[in-house]
Amino acid sequence: MIEDEEIPFYQEVQEAGDDLINKILRIATSSLLFILSFISSNLLLQLFTVWMARALKYKTVFTYNLISVYPWDYHYWSRTNIVLIYFFAPLACLTIGFFAFYILWSNTSWSNVLRIFFFWLAVNLINLVLTHALLSPLGSPNNRSDGLYQTFAVVGAFLWINPAFMVILSIGSLAASLFLGLAIRNEIMRYSFSKTLILNKRGMDSIAIQVFVLPFLAGGLPVILLCSPVGFFTTVMQLANLGIISIGVFMMNSLTGANVRCIKSDVLNHVPIIELAICVSAWFAVFIFLKQ
Repeated sequence: MIEDEEIPFYQEVQEAGDDLINKILRIATSSLLFILSFISSNLLLQLFTVWMARALKYKTVFTYNLISVYPWDYHYWSRTNIVLIYFFAPLACLTIGFFAFYILWSNTSWSNVLRIFFFWLAVNLINLVLTHALLSPLGSPNNRSDGLYQTFAVVGAFLWINPAFMVILSIGSLAASLFLGLAIRNEIMRYSFSKTLILNKRGMDSIAIQVFVLPFLAGGLPVILLCSPVGFFTTVMQLANLGIISIGVFMMNSLTGANVRCIKSDVLNHVPIIELAICVSAWFAVFIFLKQ
């Protein structure tokens, strides 16, 4: 995607050698920020669900993997309450995700590690919603132990929405994931450590792999280990859907060049001590207090 006001200008960047150590540092920094944002996005969805449920006087059990809202008996529920609790949370996550992207795309000169945290947070929030939409035909009120009966699946089941529509929603989420990959390609290219590297497809693919693909693959194991059995399949599908998004990124690399301002320095190329400390603290906090 081409940004009119930024063509053909390239901001000067700090040159850095592209040896193996530099690549590992970039991948490690982005991976840690991915893990933090992945945990944050899941907690935000749960917090929005709990907040709305308690506002409507329901009892809740809060865990990292799943929110249980009581009582389950149908006569305690109305269509309005179902929509407010189980549709509001993903809608709020989607709104925050798009707003974060708006901030990034409105501040092209912003260049530090915090920027890519917000990038990953936006991606993970939107990806979380798309994954729930993808899995919505599989969720059933008769099986609450597999973690699939959440958000859209609950709304669809309670409102007796035609299963064919839920399948269409699932297919639409795949198309939306590909489009998201197309849309975020330029943002990923901002992290090029060389202004000449992204002038060709090979260079753009290299940046996409270092900044996006390998970080979510490397960060996948820690977020999977944070899952209980009820959240395992949903988490794996979130990671798989990031693979769909990455296909969109590579498609965009094949279609057009990246005419964007590179950020001022190779911000991912450092020993991520602070990021590691925060990430480990957050991971263990969730593991000890919220994993059930």
